Amino acid sequence: MGIKRGGELRLKSRQVDSSLRGWVEVLLPRKVEELVITVPMSLYDAVVAKLASIGVFHVDEPPREKITGYVVRRYRGLLARISEKLSRVESYYKALGLEPQHVEGLELKAGGWEEAFEKIQEEYKSIEAAFEKGVQRLAAIESRVKELVLVKSILEMVKHVDADVRKAMDATRIAYTVGFVSGEPGDLEKIAGKVKDVVIAYEVVGEETIAVALAGTPASTRKALGELRKLKWMPLTIPMDLPGSPAQAYEKVQELIEKLQEEADNIVKELSSMKGELDKYYTLLYALKEAARILANTLFTKTMAIFRGFIDKSDRKKIRDALNEASEGAFIILSLGVKRAAQRVPTKVELPKPIRPFHKLVRMFGEPDPDEIVPTVFMAITFPLFFALMFPDMGHGLLVLLFALWYFKNRDPDWRYILSVLGAASMVTGFLAGEFFGTLGAEKVGIIKFWESLGYEAPPLAQATFAVEKGLGYEVLRQLLFNIISIALWLAAFMLMLGTFLGIVDAWLKGDKLGAVLSKAPVFLFFTSATLPFFLIPDASKAGHVIQQAIFNKGGGGILPAIVFWGSIAAIIWKLLGEPIEYALEGESFLSGLGEALLEVYEMLLMVMGNIPSFLRILGLGLAHAGLMLGFTELYYLIAGASSLPYVVAISLAILVYAFGNLLVAGLEAIIAFAHSLRLHFYEWFSKFYHGTGKTFEPVRIPGVKIIIMKTA
Repeated sequence: MGIKRGGELRLKSRQVDSSLRGWVEVLLPRKVEELVITVPMSLYDAVVAKLASIGVFHVDEPPREKITGYVVRRYRGLLARISEKLSRVESYYKALGLEPQHVEGLELKAGGWEEAFEKIQEEYKSIEAAFEKGVQRLAAIESRVKELVLVKSILEMVKHVDADVRKAMDATRIAYTVGFVSGEPGDLEKIAGKVKDVVIAYEVVGEETIAVALAGTPASTRKALGELRKLKWMPLTIPMDLPGSPAQAYEKVQELIEKLQEEADNIVKELSSMKGELDKYYTLLYALKEAARILANTLFTKTMAIFRGFIDKSDRKKIRDALNEASEGAFIILSLGVKRAAQRVPTKVELPKPIRPFHKLVRMFGEPDPDEIVPTVFMAITFPLFFALMFPDMGHGLLVLLFALWYFKNRDPDWRYILSVLGAASMVTGFLAGEFFGTLGAEKVGIIKFWESLGYEAPPLAQATFAVEKGLGYEVLRQLLFNIISIALWLAAFMLMLGTFLGIVDAWLKGDKLGAVLSKAPVFLFFTSATLPFFLIPDASKAGHVIQQAIFNKGGGGILPAIVFWGSIAAIIWKLLGEPIEYALEGESFLSGLGEALLEVYEMLLMVMGNIPSFLRILGLGLAHAGLMLGFTELYYLIAGASSLPYVVAISLAILVYAFGNLLVAGLEAIIAFAHSLRLHFYEWFSKFYHGTGKTFEPVRIPGVKIIIMKTA
């Protein structure tokens, strides 16, 4: 029994260690090792091809200051030429609305790297020519269609005029012109009464636009035009390649637009059928560019090639085995050690697959430093939560989900995943808020009745507008309002406490232990003291009362007000003393530290007063969303109940208006909720601990292509 019990203890210990390591790997970048590699010139090409194939080596600038040598300039030029060609090919995909795909199992044999590049271009010359010609024609069609659409929009206002305007303008005895002015009909009548021997015909064609036909003697027409210019006169000019009649010109323009769009569709269809060959071309160019990254960052002596880079420390054996295989042991590898927080060291982040796409959002702010906490694991939870609370509608969330699955089907898979999660999250909060394309849709599908059957007067996350719409009274309205306020302020407390705590951890990891204790810790204490009532008390009104007691009663009235008041005072004193002490211990002026501390305390006070209310945007946007939907709901009932319209017509029109309102609200609110979720993370949260000034670990990686260079460079 003793052995068994001991075995269980060891097993549990290993499980705890494994779990801890797992969390460390998620929250911190991987440790990267700096290497300098030297190989004989005769084996260099084989080594480059092998390193590129295993995808673990991040090449960096060669150490020129330590090693005498030179970079072969033709390789720098080769990298530029390949990159330019690759960008050109990528532009073909962009023009067609497609995403490039890597093709597996390709092979490239050549006598040298330049020859390999030339060989690829020659092999796919016809494909490139076809896409170049097609894309250029598409650009020309797009430009021509834009011109025709502008002409069409002008002719739209006078398309009922079936007279040759151009011939009338060319008349010698009677001058005649057609155009547009901004103003009122009365302005034109004044001009007609003021100028003799002129006839003015007009028609209101827009909210502030009037189509005007002017005829008279040349002298009177010129005089009338002088008056019309005061009304922003714009003559109707029909291009010479179109009929002079506005009606005929409009039909011709419409016909041309349709023909051009048909031609563009045919070009896209034809080019899309050749995408497989373009993918091969793209894959080979990409592979060659990756190899050229090593070539362009290599120092050469007469007999040796020297290059530098970084690997994940766990890939030591892999890179040694690769070098040994490519050079048969004829290599020297110098390890400069595992680097953290060093200049120019790339950051390698490894995350579990379910949260990996959310790192794209973090990178919008910046890549973490090598010794910095990776916030992606938190953001993968909080970002969908914030978005969903600002955008709580089951139907609109479904639209976001369907849009992500459709629009990003052949595009960026990360954005497809992120938006799908956001849409699904909004469907959950929408169900809890009792909204499915607004409360009208929720009633139709039975969501409201479901919550009523559970004894809820209103759904748990319903907005205050729900009480207004259903006439539930002031107390229910107040309760619904404070429910969302309480959630928003709890999230504010959690995020600000977590952010300032991570600030301590971040400083400690960077080796700044004095800064962690004397500078970051008091900030954490201050934000924790100020937000603790919102974190512990689920009712924002009661939590606000605790804050009031702490401020005006100097901590009297209970333990929690005392913690808030004295914790805040202690944090301020700690900050005022800690910063100067840190300065003094680092050999700088105590007074300079005191001045810096005063500024930081002032900033700390401003931040706590600004950051906490900022989270109320969760309430504001959710309320705005519900308010807009309430407006369209009322509009639906107003149109559906119109006695002046037949019942079927009224209902059909009401449904169309309501559907349009839903699409409008879903599109606008989704964008706004996304932007404000970013803001809460980037400005209110990241500012407490995250710098994002690192550079991404990008190992040279050839996607399924085997490159064989049959002779040395």
